[in-house]
Formats: sequence, C-alpha cells, structure tokens
Amino acid sequence: GAPLPLAIMTSGDTDAQTRALLDANANFGMRAGQVTIVRQEKVACLADNDARLAADPKDPYKLLTKPHGHGDVHYLLHSSGTLDAWLESGVQWVYFMQDTNAPSLKVLPAAIGISRRNQLDVNSVCVPRMPGESIGGLMALTHADGRTQTANVEYNQIDALLKATVEPRGDVADPATGRSPYPGSINQLLFALGPYTAQLHKTGGTMPEFVNPKYADASKTKFKSPTRLECMMQDYPKSLPPSARVGFSVISNTTAFSPVKTNLADARAKSAKGEPTYSAASGEADVYASACEVLAASGVRLPPPVHAIRDGVGVVDTPRVVIDPSFGPTLAAVRDKLPTPHAVSLAQ
Repeated sequence: GAPLPLAIMTSGDTDAQTRALLDANANFGMRAGQVTIVRQEKVACLADNDARLAADPKDPYKLLTKPHGHGDVHYLLHSSGTLDAWLESGVQWVYFMQDTNAPSLKVLPAAIGISRRNQLDVNSVCVPRMPGESIGGLMALTHADGRTQTANVEYNQIDALLKATVEPRGDVADPATGRSPYPGSINQLLFALGPYTAQLHKTGGTMPEFVNPKYADASKTKFKSPTRLECMMQDYPKSLPPSARVGFSVISNTTAFSPVKTNLADARAKSAKGEPTYSAASGEADVYASACEVLAASGVRLPPPVHAIRDGVGVVDTPRVVIDPSFGPTLAAVRDKLPTPHAVSLAQ
C-alpha cells in the first residue's frame, strides 16, 4: 500500500533535536518526503495573577517564553499546506496522537472503522475515567438557546461545571460502574480529512486560548512557575457547526492509554494514593497486559493478573507478551493466526 504520511509538531525547544534524531536514524525507515515537521512559536510567560510578563531567569533583559500548546497543530497543518497536499494525494483520515503514549496507534484500525460506519467528522478516542482523574471529560453541552455540542471539558473545570448545572455533588462516580459517567478524553483524535481541511480554510485553524496556572498554595496568589496563554487541539470541535457529526469511542485504558510522563518520585506518591501513575513501570506493564487482552479475546488461556510493586510503584503483572504489528494489526487478524487458541497456554 501507499506509505502513510507523518507530521510532527515541534517547538523552539525541540525542533533541532527532533530533526537531528530523524537524520541520525534515516527517518527510522520512512521514505524521503514522508515526514513533515511543523514548528510552533513560543509565547511570553506571565508571572502572576496581574499578568505581568516574566523575565528569563538566565537573562533579565529577555522575556521567558514557552510553547503555545498543542492546539497550534491545526493552524500549522493548514498554513503549511500539509492538509491540502494530503487531501490531494488521496488521504482520507488524519489521526492526532501524543508521543508519550505508546499504545496510541494500536486502536487506529478500530477507530477508523467506527468513524466510517457512523460517518463521523470527529472521533475522540476515550477511556473510562475515574472521578477527579487529571484527564478531561467528553460531554454533551447544551446552550441556553438549545444548541448542543459534544466537546472536551478540562479536568480542572469538570467539578465546578457539574455543580453549576446537573450534579450538585460535582465530579462523582456513577454508582453502577464506580467510574465517572463522562468518558476520559486522551487527545487521540481521528478526523475525516475532507471536512477538516474545509473547516480550516474557513477558520485558519486558530483555537481558543486560556491560562491554567499552577498555584503554590491554596491562597492562589503565587504561581509555582510562570504560566502562559495556551490552546488545545481537542477544542477543535467547538469551532464546528451543529450539523457536524462529532462522536467518541471508549476503549480500555490498557489498550489505548498508558502514557509515560511521571517521574519516579511523583509516581510513587500517586501509587500510594491508588491513582494511575502514568510512569515507566506502568507503561511497560501495560504493553504486556494489552497483548494479553488480545490473546484472551482470541481464546488463549492466561493466568490471572497479579499486583506487584516495581521500585515503589504498583503495577498489574501479566505474562510478558509482545505482539508485533506484523502478526496482526486487528483482533480479527490475530484470531486468524490462532486457529486453535485452546492449545495455547501461558504461565505467569
């Protein structure tokens, strides 16, 4: 088949290193022209609640700057002509993912099937969410004039929004499931390329901006570190007309979402509280658990998972199975390779 194009968004902090890594590894096997790099600009940081500009601690005559957020990806793909080139070459779908989440591509075939069957313009890949978990929630929002919109609500806004509207207790669990009734949005987004390109020709790809400071204490008068205006790629559906078909697909955390983004000290603290750690230990364990999920769904007998501690971080241990994509990118393909799954047995 045709090679799949890949676009990588960098910033001033990562652009040179990313290009050097690709050059040193011959694009990891990808053809010349298959990879497009788009670089976002950085914006000035704010030092306090009065939005005073923050000076660079290394040079008081320079402003401290940070990237503007992953929402810039829409503007950059549009302004660089990348989307038009993809559309002209016959590409039908564009999939957004973040590089900390190793399983992100595993769900793509299923997500495309769901989008095609339901004729979705936007399909957000989601996972079951726990109340208070630091991931956004996908919600159907109804305006005062009756208009409805399916969109992501950031985790730090969910509790207040629910208390002000439909749930006086705020961000609480559904008693039937023990989880939030709102799917967790993990920034894995599948768009139909034709409608997406047409919409960006109208809007230019700009996303709404916001500020999300991290405060030093409960008084909320001092920032832990300077903040900045930023934007999010998952806010794209907010720019769509009511006629747009916006949906979501909920897939297990193990299969779809196991980012590695937490340092060891913080991972230990999260583990002690019973929270997802999103650490190196959990990321590796989930690779094996995800493969075991596929084998179990194919009829292979597996021992029950056991809880273990890895350097102070709790993980769920399963047989250490890795399934290469060439073996089968979908469950149906794996089942075809295992005509007698009852004859396969794995030990812990």
